[in-house]
Amino acid sequence: MRITTSMMSGQVVFNMQRAIQRYSDLQEQMSTGRRINRPSDDPLGTLRDLNYRTELSKIDQFRRNISQGQSWTGTYDYVLSDMTDFINGAKELAQSMANDDKDASIRENTSRDIQSKIDQILFLANKEINGSRIFGGYKTKVNPFQQAGNGVVYKGDNGAIQFEIGTGQLMAVNFDGNSVFMEQLKTLGEDADLNNGVVGTTLLADLHNSDGTDLGTFTITDINNNGRPVSTVDLTGLTTVDDAINAINTQLAADGYTNLTARLGDEGNNIVLESTEDGIISPTALVANLNSGNGVDLSTGKIRVTNGTDVDVVIDLSGSQTVADIMSKFNTQLNTVLGGLGYSNVNMTINASDTGFDITDTNGVPLGIEIQEMDISTQTAVQLGIFGGVPGVLNGTDLKPATHFEVAEGSGTAAADLGIFGTFNSIKIGDDLDPILTAASLLSDLKNGLGFSNGEIVLHQGMVSHTVDLSNPAIVTMQDLIDNINSSGLDLIASVNSNGTGLQIVNNDTSKSFVIGEGVLGNTAKEIGLFGSSDVIGGFIALRNALQKDDRLGSELLVGEMENSLQHVLNFRAAVGGRAVSLDFTDRRHLDANVNLTRLLSEEEDADLTELVTSLATFENNYQAALMSAAKIIQPTLLDFLR
Repeated sequence: MRITTSMMSGQVVFNMQRAIQRYSDLQEQMSTGRRINRPSDDPLGTLRDLNYRTELSKIDQFRRNISQGQSWTGTYDYVLSDMTDFINGAKELAQSMANDDKDASIRENTSRDIQSKIDQILFLANKEINGSRIFGGYKTKVNPFQQAGNGVVYKGDNGAIQFEIGTGQLMAVNFDGNSVFMEQLKTLGEDADLNNGVVGTTLLADLHNSDGTDLGTFTITDINNNGRPVSTVDLTGLTTVDDAINAINTQLAADGYTNLTARLGDEGNNIVLESTEDGIISPTALVANLNSGNGVDLSTGKIRVTNGTDVDVVIDLSGSQTVADIMSKFNTQLNTVLGGLGYSNVNMTINASDTGFDITDTNGVPLGIEIQEMDISTQTAVQLGIFGGVPGVLNGTDLKPATHFEVAEGSGTAAADLGIFGTFNSIKIGDDLDPILTAASLLSDLKNGLGFSNGEIVLHQGMVSHTVDLSNPAIVTMQDLIDNINSSGLDLIASVNSNGTGLQIVNNDTSKSFVIGEGVLGNTAKEIGLFGSSDVIGGFIALRNALQKDDRLGSELLVGEMENSLQHVLNFRAAVGGRAVSLDFTDRRHLDANVNLTRLLSEEEDADLTELVTSLATFENNYQAALMSAAKIIQPTLLDFLR
């Protein structure tokens, strides 16, 4: 192949231009400090570069979102911290105003302090950040809370404002005011016990909050008189409390128990077994029951049997539990003295009328003994009714034992279910039978038959109120009271609580504060167990109202509600703290990712200055060499001048 001058010139020019281009590229990298200045510099590197920059841009946005979220959580923590202080302050005031030493004027002044706290709480509840109300849900441009009269209304919604703090990771940064300030912390009346009274028509199945009564058998035994038969009462097939009482009395009469009867208790919630003393004793009678239940002093327990000459015996009765023990110790100890010389004919027995002891000397010639105390400080013989001489027979005085009965189970648990299981003297006041409260229960039967004072209770829901007047003759049963409340026009539901013990009222509209207070006079709401509020703001309103009415008991009851509110707010503070920790952790994770991605980006697009300086010097030399080579090959040309 023939190489022409033109070909040589073209090759020289091409090589020189390539050297110039390489040298120019290196100069550009040196001036920018970047290895990649255009996609053509490194297509694959450019792609990686773009990915890194995209991720860094996302991280920047996430961190801006996190910063904004931290601003919200910081504000929430500040607000809830102040709320904690307000609630603690109100609790202390309520405790102080519950003391009897505070008068109406002091409570009135304190009510103004509580109103001031309500105003401050509502100011916090309408708090804003950069024009956004933080407690309004999605409705951030208007105040979420409005106050008027005896109520507060929430105008916001329950919307959750979410910030994206990571790829596919959303976090709600707000707390809606309805949850913080208006959430129903409890159902008013859910734990109330109106003590539905026991009357004759009360069903046995309704006792013990509808757990009912075992319809088996139980026994009644007269411990003082073992001559009486054990009386067995059968409740099979019975329906009402009256049925049970009649069955007990009928069986007792049939078995000769003339001094024991069953009846409804004066407490209004039980059955009572009541006895009268009949003076009868038997060997099983307890010494402790003698002398109308005062017993016998057996701390020393010694008596003397003597005739002043040849008979002088000390009888030790200490430790005796029953009448049989007394007789056994007396007869045994006396008859073993001196081989029983004549003493075996002296015996202690229960007298013919079963009311005390007889001591009989049946010797042909009576021993002429008498029963004495050991010393003047003891009363054992006197209290046993045997103090004095025994010319032939010593008729002891009546021991007047307190009645002593035992009620024991037969088949099942009928006695315990009727509240009369166990032993007793004179009277057995039965246990509370806790009949379940039903819609048909009479208000007059509540509070164990005492009923309620005919006062008023006032229901405040938001800015609307309803007064229930218990003096209304149309309100007779629990259902009447429930109907009156449920037809009030307020968004409430009144019903018998789940325990079947009281009346509860559920606030269906939690966007409105709910407060139950007293009318002009009386404590009816407290008696029914409905006094107070179910939400945080309502608790402050209830306390203010109670103080305005000089209501000491109301102040005392509201201390517990302040404690509930405090725990509720503390729970939200803990949730705020949890979110703050999560935001901080996520931000640190993004910061670490930012550093790592920045390093990778730098490695991808930044020039290595040391290598670049070396390369630049090399390519500068190459360029100069190219110029000189071209000048020799192509003469004369402009290259001569360029050299």
